[in-house]
Amino acid sequence: MFRGTFAVVNLQAITRNVENIIGLLGPETKLLVAVKAAGYGHGIVQAAQAVIQGGGHALGVASLEEGMELRKAGITAPVLVFGRVPVHGLPVAARHRIAVTMTSNWEDEGLGTCDPPLDVHIKLDTGMSRLGYQDPAVAVNLAKWIESRSDLRFAGLYSHLACADAQDAAHLTAQVARFDKALRVFEQHGLRPPAVHLANSAGTFRNKALHHDMVRVGVSAYGYPPSPDFPLPIPLQPALSLFAQIQRLAFIDIGETVSYGATFTAKRKTLVATVPVGYADGYFRVLSNQSQVYVRGQLAPVIGNVCMDQLMVDVTDVLGIQNGDWVTLYGQAAPDEWNQVEFLKHPETEITKYVEATFAKVATQPAVVSLDTLARLAGTISYELMCALSERVPRIYFHG
Repeated sequence: MFRGTFAVVNLQAITRNVENIIGLLGPETKLLVAVKAAGYGHGIVQAAQAVIQGGGHALGVASLEEGMELRKAGITAPVLVFGRVPVHGLPVAARHRIAVTMTSNWEDEGLGTCDPPLDVHIKLDTGMSRLGYQDPAVAVNLAKWIESRSDLRFAGLYSHLACADAQDAAHLTAQVARFDKALRVFEQHGLRPPAVHLANSAGTFRNKALHHDMVRVGVSAYGYPPSPDFPLPIPLQPALSLFAQIQRLAFIDIGETVSYGATFTAKRKTLVATVPVGYADGYFRVLSNQSQVYVRGQLAPVIGNVCMDQLMVDVTDVLGIQNGDWVTLYGQAAPDEWNQVEFLKHPETEITKYVEATFAKVATQPAVVSLDTLARLAGTISYELMCALSERVPRIYFHG
């Protein structure tokens, strides 16, 4: 915290987002929330706890290591690994009661015994062209092989939608048709997967017919739509805010430049604020001379190239600006109480409590700088910006 940069993760927002999503589901449909990639940058354990508090049934991770991290934290909810787990990792998954996705023929790879029995989901590739089986007949044979073993349990059948957020529904329609065909093939062989799941966030919001036994959401649990223009049927609250304290205020004259490459030249006498956030923190360099931050109730432009550890802001028009003022890079506005004097009143050991107590006043407010806005400027998606938030940025968790 000595650097003057931190993020606030609003766990209350995650919980409420999960509750709102569950409100869209039928009584027989369960909710799995992806907490992979450090909970989309929010913290895997903390995000998982907020999801469970909101009524989420299961958690999705990318790797066995992520699942084990949840188990070591005492989280007992069902966990599904989306990615490949090698054969030698399967008994480990079984011991930790972590379900896995079958992506290869384990019989050919010499699978040993799993104790306790391992829950296995089979993934179909219906148009994502990433993981899964393209031929339903192959998947059926694998399901039969799983059921022939006492140490494996056929726990589910699923696929992943590539374009559920697109206005043109052609790709979505084709994927759904392939998935439905596969379900019929399974039925013809007397197989009923215990859990059928297809819908991601966009699919969940778009069509209840895609809900099946379970839906899998990711970005929506953290407060953002699948894509910026996607219509949301429920309110979502962004759960991640990034703040930094102005380190230096200095005027430059007309003709003087800012940062590496001198990409900004002052056209007037300009008051420049130096803010301790850079691309090493996950604030992309491509945002140079494009993005805005929020300070003292208004937006101010980032000027010059974003550096590794700092960026500069034109605060000439910000009334009352002072060294030590707190800037919002994205998320909710910094509370009015946050200033250099107030922070100095609290010892380092009490800063977290002070931040959590004062953040309560803005916790339910809309974002003053949206990750969707920054993502558009950077030519990417909000998911990437969330996941890019560096480990060196301290997270303060607001529980509400």
